[in-house]
Amino acid sequence: MTAALERVTDGFRVFDAHVHVGRWLTPDFAGRESDLADAAGVLAGAGVTGALVMTTDARDNEGVLAAVRAWQGPLELRFAAWADPADPAALPFLARNAGEVAALKVHASFARLPITDPAFEPFLAHAGRAGLPVVVHCGRWREVAGWEMALEAADRHPEVPFILSHMGGDSPALVLGAAQAVRDRGLANAHLGTESIREYWLVRRALDLVGPEKVLFGSDHNLNHPGAFLAVARALGLDAASEALVLGGNARRLLAGSRRPGGPSAA
Repeated sequence: MTAALERVTDGFRVFDAHVHVGRWLTPDFAGRESDLADAAGVLAGAGVTGALVMTTDARDNEGVLAAVRAWQGPLELRFAAWADPADPAALPFLARNAGEVAALKVHASFARLPITDPAFEPFLAHAGRAGLPVVVHCGRWREVAGWEMALEAADRHPEVPFILSHMGGDSPALVLGAAQAVRDRGLANAHLGTESIREYWLVRRALDLVGPEKVLFGSDHNLNHPGAFLAVARALGLDAASEALVLGGNARRLLAGSRRPGGPSAA
């Protein structure tokens, strides 16, 4: 571990709130694939001690959950289920494995439906009943995956914590627009995930708008290396308490009611 990463991780545990396991089917990611052992090695090497793990667009909830159940390493794992209205097995999967699902993942672009579509309502209702955070992909396809849709869903479901991936969309205008809207609308249940945001100054400006208690560290591994985004976090120049919230405390608070699949421990 580099000296910079030792400073980041010294004194508290780093939790990566956005980690994928499996093979990507979309041609955009060139068949990128890794299993849980691969991911765990990369995360540990970067100084990450825990992670919220989810499938790729292969939508292999069963396979990823089985891998997390079987995991014997020290990495503190939680499982997020991919919520897809087009998958008839998705809701029964949630009912059958309710005790081991710590969060839901909604990828509106792959579903080709905004999170505000009625087809997602059964999933959001389940999240509300079970106290699960919902990780929402936000991107540049504004009509389907715009941060505006995620905040509308957060407004409709105040009982559900929402984590807007890519801080609302991987561009300065989208990130700052999302952060400003979160602050202006006073949505206590809306949070921003740092995955894929490379510009340290942009993360800092968004964080100054919403406060450190509303930002969660995420890397989007297996597409990105967590060490790169820990370096971005270190460059923010946060005080120790704020850094601890962003790099693990906020995620553990949102996942506090969950347990590791196959074990009794809490986040």
